[in-house]
Amino acid sequence: MKDHTQRQLRQELLATGASAAEIKKLLPIASTLSLLKGSTRPATNGSQKTGRWLNRRTSLTLAASGVAVGICIIISQTVLPTSPLYPVQKLSDSIAVYMHPRYRASIMMKRARQVHQLVADHAGSPQVLATLTDYTREADAYKSLPHANYAAFEYCKTNLQQAATIAPPRVRQAIANSLQSLETT
Repeated sequence: MKDHTQRQLRQELLATGASAAEIKKLLPIASTLSLLKGSTRPATNGSQKTGRWLNRRTSLTLAASGVAVGICIIISQTVLPTSPLYPVQKLSDSIAVYMHPRYRASIMMKRARQVHQLVADHAGSPQVLATLTDYTREADAYKSLPHANYAAFEYCKTNLQQAATIAPPRVRQAIANSLQSLETT
């Protein structure tokens, strides 16, 4: 092994925390390895090209996966609770509220719209009532914030009152109870 290479290896071993005794043992092994390799130049065989290709492929796969997840999240924002993407919507909404608590008003208004739309689409009562529960939970949390917006509540109230006028009796009563509980708290 050339003196320059030996000095460089010694410095690298010192930098990694090797003791002088360890360096003394490792330098002869490194000399033997360079003899086994047959040359002091790094190998330029096809495995390096394959490694680069795999790294690019992995990067492209990760990028494509990220884009796909992003598109899924964007699409999920417009779905109703009857959609398979609704859990994605709820998860992304939770993350958004965590990052920016004022976003809760938008979620509350979205849930009120969803209740109205479900009633208008004649969705089953269990689905409407579950969405109404989600709305009530969001509204309670939003109402407790110091920056609660009266206009957001009015928007929700209007949506829910419109839904109640066309809802079956059980759902109509649940909407009335939700509106009343929010006014008294």
